[in-house]
Amino acid sequence: MSRKTLTLGHSPDPDDAFMFYGLAKELVPTHGYRFEHILQDIQTLNERATRDELDISAISLHAYAYVSDHYALLPSGASMGDGYGPMLVAGRKFTKEQVAGKRIRRAGNHDQRLSGAATVAGQAGE
Repeated sequence: MSRKTLTLGHSPDPDDAFMFYGLAKELVPTHGYRFEHILQDIQTLNERATRDELDISAISLHAYAYVSDHYALLPSGASMGDGYGPMLVAGRKFTKEQVAGKRIRRAGNHDQRLSGAATVAGQAGE
């Protein structure tokens, strides 16, 4: 029986590697499907999803608003929670109040104004 190959985009980060390990090592039943793992950073996967290039892909939650017409959210596999990213890295410490309104460079070379709800390096969980 011929197996259908699906492209599966995810990052090489540990949380994604953990989620997709069973598929990558063929340790779980795939019911006739084969998966081609595409490892790329989340910004690249977001961009590829807007072009509908992959059958299945990890994306940022923000990107889902732009791809919801041709992708559906799966009921598992999310990497998010209270106090979870984004992490800011700076040459010195800043309070949340100091960070609010500053221009921050992020993946994909886009500037973004942050609200006071950012996670600041050295202050996570406060």
